[in-house]
Amino acid sequence: MTDDTRWPSDPLLETLARRAVDDLARHPLVLEDLSLGQPISWALVRDRNGQRALGLALTPAGESGSPGPRHAGLPLDWSEWPLHELPGRILADHPLERCLALAVINAISQHRLAREGFAGVETTEVRPSVVRWVREQEVRRVVVIGNMGPLVTGLAEAGVPHVVFERSPGNRAGALPDAQEWAWLPRADGLILTGATLLNHTLAPILALAREARFKLLVGFSAQAHPAFLAGCGATHVFSLHIRHIDRVRRLLQVGHWNSMFETEMGYLARLNSEASSPDVISDGVR
Repeated sequence: MTDDTRWPSDPLLETLARRAVDDLARHPLVLEDLSLGQPISWALVRDRNGQRALGLALTPAGESGSPGPRHAGLPLDWSEWPLHELPGRILADHPLERCLALAVINAISQHRLAREGFAGVETTEVRPSVVRWVREQEVRRVVVIGNMGPLVTGLAEAGVPHVVFERSPGNRAGALPDAQEWAWLPRADGLILTGATLLNHTLAPILALAREARFKLLVGFSAQAHPAFLAGCGATHVFSLHIRHIDRVRRLLQVGHWNSMFETEMGYLARLNSEASSPDVISDGVR
């Protein structure tokens, strides 16, 4: 598709990519590793001092046969790809190209978080934290976008009223199909979204429909984008995962043991600034 015939636009993702590239210009990094995996892809970056960061993204495996060019204009060898060109490819037509782009954005983000000493975020344990925080908000109608098993189970056990939507038929398991989201979102007073919404251009319309929600929480390993990059996107909070044991996690990902990340790595929660490009320190509910 040529520039003359390609007209889609996603200002939210364009802003996310631009902020990542701007940060990269101020703090140059090298792309050390890049991999499409199942179900998680990753990008590994390092700075001139050898400090590394790992960015993750959910691999849209069910869409991997999508037609259209992939990595157009880039060499066959990924090690020759200019790092600053990759964040913008989150707007690419091919889902696997968007996946790698998000992993790169997340790696740049995680390097910045560590560089800043996690200023503006509250570090916490991973699995129980989201459920506890949501329960403390005392909401009556929570919509969950993405059938995230442990999280959904935790909400049910905590007695949080919720309804779950899932795009993939293979992962639906009792959740409603995503085509029905529009009818439920306007009355939700709490919203939890998988970071995978950053991959399929659905984050902006979902946030627009959930206009009455008191909180709009972006969660998961795909939601590793720096809170400053997400500022003004419409979400109110982000909960994600920082990888401390990089080589160990990469080895586990290579053989499919991705669930162990939630037991060993560091979670963090941040309130997103609605307009500016820096996160506020969260103070309302994480212990």
